[in-house]
Amino acid sequence: MAAYASLLSLGHILDQLLQHPPRQRAVLDEAQIHSLLENIIFLQEFLEDFSLIRRDEIVALEAKIVISAYAAEDIIESRVVDLILEHSEAGSERSSTLFSRNLELVIEEICSLKKDVMKIKETEGIKIMEQPRKAATAGSFLRGASDGKNTMVGFDEDLNQIMETLTGDESNLQILPIVGMGGIGKTTLAKNVFDNPLIVFHFDLRAWVTISQQYSVREILLGLLKEIVGEEITQKNDDELGLLLHKSLFDRRYFIVTDDMWSIDVWDGIKRFFPDNDNGSRVLVTTRLSNVADNFVSCTPHQLHLLDEDQSWALFCDKVFGKESCCPPELGEVGKTIVRNCRRLPLAIVAISGLLAKSSRTVEYWEHVANDTHEALNKGGDGLCFEILSLSYKHLPVHLKPCFLYMAIFPEDFEIRVSRLVKLWVAEGILKPMSPRSLEEVAEDNLKDLIDRNLIQVHDYGSRNKIKTCTIHDLLRDLCLREAQKEKFLRATMMDGLDNHSKIIDNNRRLIIQRSSDKKLCRQQVFDARNFASCTRSLICWELESTSIKLPVCFRLLRVLNMDDFYSCEEILQLVNLRYIYFDASSNPNLLNPLESLSLLWNLQTIIIAGTLCSSVKTLPAEIWEMPQLRHLKMEQGDLYLPDPPSTNSKNGRRDILVMKNLQTLCTMRNFRCTDEVVHRMPNLKKLGITYLRFRSSFGWDHYEGYNLFHLRNLESLFLDSNENVLRNLRFPQSLKKLTLERGGVPWEDLTVVGSLPHLEILNLFADAVRGREWNPVEGEFLELKSLKIFSTDLVEWTADSSHFPRLEELTLGFLKFLKEIPDGIGDIQTLRSISLELCSESAYSSAEKIQEEQLELGNYDLQVRIVDPDRKKYSVG
Repeated sequence: MAAYASLLSLGHILDQLLQHPPRQRAVLDEAQIHSLLENIIFLQEFLEDFSLIRRDEIVALEAKIVISAYAAEDIIESRVVDLILEHSEAGSERSSTLFSRNLELVIEEICSLKKDVMKIKETEGIKIMEQPRKAATAGSFLRGASDGKNTMVGFDEDLNQIMETLTGDESNLQILPIVGMGGIGKTTLAKNVFDNPLIVFHFDLRAWVTISQQYSVREILLGLLKEIVGEEITQKNDDELGLLLHKSLFDRRYFIVTDDMWSIDVWDGIKRFFPDNDNGSRVLVTTRLSNVADNFVSCTPHQLHLLDEDQSWALFCDKVFGKESCCPPELGEVGKTIVRNCRRLPLAIVAISGLLAKSSRTVEYWEHVANDTHEALNKGGDGLCFEILSLSYKHLPVHLKPCFLYMAIFPEDFEIRVSRLVKLWVAEGILKPMSPRSLEEVAEDNLKDLIDRNLIQVHDYGSRNKIKTCTIHDLLRDLCLREAQKEKFLRATMMDGLDNHSKIIDNNRRLIIQRSSDKKLCRQQVFDARNFASCTRSLICWELESTSIKLPVCFRLLRVLNMDDFYSCEEILQLVNLRYIYFDASSNPNLLNPLESLSLLWNLQTIIIAGTLCSSVKTLPAEIWEMPQLRHLKMEQGDLYLPDPPSTNSKNGRRDILVMKNLQTLCTMRNFRCTDEVVHRMPNLKKLGITYLRFRSSFGWDHYEGYNLFHLRNLESLFLDSNENVLRNLRFPQSLKKLTLERGGVPWEDLTVVGSLPHLEILNLFADAVRGREWNPVEGEFLELKSLKIFSTDLVEWTADSSHFPRLEELTLGFLKFLKEIPDGIGDIQTLRSISLELCSESAYSSAEKIQEEQLELGNYDLQVRIVDPDRKKYSVG
């Protein structure tokens, strides 16, 4: 809800002022800050307790809270911006007096809200519905905390019929549509088909692509090629991409799923790239629209129907109680009432189940939910599912509501990177601090909770089994969008929807702009809107035309800026209130020239620079060490040079070290000096990327003090690129979980240094990181290793068995032209789930296939072998 989010946001601002140097902190005295924080906490606790009670008095109070909290933000942040930019009137007595008067008025208003709360508490006399006060319980963010599986209840017969069609004797290419209303389970059924071991074994290759309403042929082709080829290909035009797809599919038995097709025009635009190999290839299409399904004449559309009563109840019990438990007798009758009210629609049942699984299991509470679903039922019509889904939002704990509404910023069918989502949540100030956990950990807990409630779906896991990407169902995204815009939490629009809608944009704190159908209007309409967005704190643009634009200067209080491109870095540096910056510098490498002024961004938390730059090294200002809020600094391609930290205060000569407790990510640093002082200043660093290249002649390894890496005791991920053997010059911290090495030519026997790391789960060896014909790993090392990737080495002989990598789950080999074979013993690793090879020797391919065959004979159907080689006739996905 907007009221709770506004209080959280204001609280973060006050907390950040306390941590800053005197210049910003002087905006408020500490007594004012602590007084405001006390009132904010009081109002937060009231909203946590009364969020389910929607009485007129409470709704009116929430509106007042939003107004007062936003007003306080505007007054405080405007003053800070004026002081930093040294506006001519900022230091004047008149300006200072006006600020003090306005601030005092808003403080009085916030204090008066406390009195309103006391009156409501005295007169309400309503039993507060039981709900958790604290944020999501601290728990694992790993696979296993939530299984992430698509539970399929009631569609066994549908599955069998579809499997029979897909694996039947018809040799010509067939397109099979699955048709049904939104939320009925088309995607879940298709996922179960796609992952079925028989399908995996039957087809040479499989690929999945989700098609949004605002589709483009290019995006579809890129998505399919990424699945098939295993890498992103962006340099080719649409026809070249289509030809590459056709070549990749030619003469192979393939299975393609095109999920959520809204128009036959989509198929007309891509069908020529799917060859009919006369070998039983298949395309499975899911769609809500019967008229789309009827256009595919090769197969009769498979119509999905609503669940019956028994199936509905089975799905409900599975989601609420799990497979091993059943519904307690006292909840049976009211539970069946809730299920009946969901009208046999799977998505509605799953959403309500997610709510009840995380809530109080009392008859009173379940009756309350049953009454709500009954009210939604009485509204009837096509909006029934939407009304039922809205209950999942209504009954969310108040600390989760802003996080859920924020999902509306992403385009339809968008694959959301969790690492990016977490950084955005933190920057937006919508997370409740839960000491001693970091805000990132709180964000991960919240996401885990939303997944457990079936409001967000896991899309993919990373190599450490952490959730890498997630998605949100179209109907749930629509719910987010509707509620978020109703509460003025954000405003999302297409570019061509900005014209004539400036008043709607006014007073919206978050402005989300997506690609327009008329690209020529895009930039001009940003200008048209700029005078109506003076309160905007977040500007997030997706898939805009890749020509530079000039940022509107009115966004002076902006906190979050997510754009592919803009005019100049000088404009960014005027936005001194920024906390989060993401941009692509590919088309304008001069963007980063004035980085020496970066420290003006007093509250900067995250800066992510994407794209390839002409000049690969950019120097950071020394003032970077005086930015206590900095959490993530990342250049995705290219390097940053980090100067030595200043060791003394120039005013009094006293040693004055500012410890950057929030700093977690530094990537990628050129010739990083890990001195004692550097280690002391960044005690909580978790992710570090370094390139050691082209040393100055006067400096050797001792100058960079790499042995001090050992003292970064919270470091979990390390990337090292060097033209020398780093393993003989650095000491790794025992906390390391992921290590990536590039170049350096480390002898295989030196890897014992890496193998002895007690918590190492991921090892990536790229681009001649290791050299030598033989690798004989030592038993007792790599005990926790789960993922091993080796690319571009001269390895020939590899001797290993299950004792050397006892917990390995993923093995990926690429460009190993000389490797004779994968050791047979690798197949005996009980945890192994996948072996992937790309452009390796034919004997290596054969050994992988032999391992798979041996495991199939032993009854192990979980091991998948994937071979990517365009020149090889047999393309295998096992």
